[in-house]
Amino acid sequence: MEQDYTVSYCSHNSILIVNSLGRIRQLYTPFRVTCREDYLGLRKGMSIYVDEVGVTEQDELLFITNSGIYAHSHFTIVASF
Repeated sequence: MEQDYTVSYCSHNSILIVNSLGRIRQLYTPFRVTCREDYLGLRKGMSIYVDEVGVTEQDELLFITNSGIYAHSHFTIVASF
């Protein structure tokens, strides 16, 4: 499943998403994401809530949950515009 939106870090408790039509939405934590593939003990299709957002020194977006810290690229954000 390919993303039809782009994601940008906004702050430790929010992200900005822009859909393919150019609509912008700011999501505040906690927000729900779904795992795209088996990843670090999470199963494909599993939904979790992101408690905090972070970035690496290389500007890679990170999702911080009660079960760990994960790269955002392994998840689909559950949001509607």
